[in-house]
Amino acid sequence: MKEQVSLALADRAASYGLLARLFNREVDEELLEGLRALPFPHDTGSAPFDEANRLMGSYLAAADEHTRTELAVDFARLFVVRRRSTRTAPYPNESVHTSEEHLVMDRARDEVRALYRAEGLRASDAARLGEDHIALELEFMQVGAQRAAAAYDEGDGEELRRLLDVQAAFLDEHLLNWVPSFAATMEQVARTGFYRGLAKLLVAHLREDRTLMDEVRNLDA
Repeated sequence: MKEQVSLALADRAASYGLLARLFNREVDEELLEGLRALPFPHDTGSAPFDEANRLMGSYLAAADEHTRTELAVDFARLFVVRRRSTRTAPYPNESVHTSEEHLVMDRARDEVRALYRAEGLRASDAARLGEDHIALELEFMQVGAQRAAAAYDEGDGEELRRLLDVQAAFLDEHLLNWVPSFAATMEQVARTGFYRGLAKLLVAHLREDRTLMDEVRNLDA
């Protein structure tokens, strides 16, 4: 059981790291090759995961010399070029989704920046993206997951519980407060099966991870 929990906690960090990378910048050639080598099972026991895997896996299986350009164009349309209203575009910053005026750099940005500092973290691309960007919020979860895995392996139950409490609160008060709406819009606007699948995968992962953290905390208790 201990080994299974250790692997599950390590997998959390890897999953958050990949998601953070996919939302940070466009897919390059090296990442594309790595993604094509990944399994995308359709029988996970979770309908949202199965559909996400079907969309992403089918798209990548049909990749050709035009795929990387197609993905770059879709990424730019979704997250970089701002010609649509922020009310209807898949804007990747929490503030836009949670402020009354749909403003960038509003209260949510200040809140997550304070949380990063409290954990001794500095968001890597904050100047370019803003601290409340989906990629940086996912990076925060990645680092927390890495620390939780280390605490578990070292037998530090107190630190493990603290880290899981911080991450659970971050999911409840931030990511799960805006990402489902963001992902729904992203899925509607995306032109590639890859990014439509990624939208589904993101929400499914966050919800499953929230459940996993409760299970680990109950085991530790």
